[in-house]
Amino acid sequence: MRIGWLRIDVLIPVAHSLKEKRRPLKSLVEKLKNRFNVSVAEVDLHDLHQRAVIGVAAVAPDGAELAGRLRAVREFIYNNPECQVVGIEEGGLGVSGK
Repeated sequence: MRIGWLRIDVLIPVAHSLKEKRRPLKSLVEKLKNRFNVSVAEVDLHDLHQRAVIGVAAVAPDGAELAGRLRAVREFIYNNPECQVVGIEEGGLGVSGK
């Protein structure tokens, strides 16, 4: 079993208040959950109205499937017109067991 994660720092230029940040961020989180079967949450920069850090976690039976899923998430984020990627960190681990 493989576990992988992404820490995605995004800029939301259309947001001029925390209230305006909520709609595009919530939309992005829901799209990621539904399209890629991953866990997603806003994990940092809660008080900034144009920035957010999104955590994405995924589990897969092998490294190739996990890498493909995380690659697809990165591509989707880069192509999303509502936000601009500031930076992405990636990590993961392999877990063996019965």
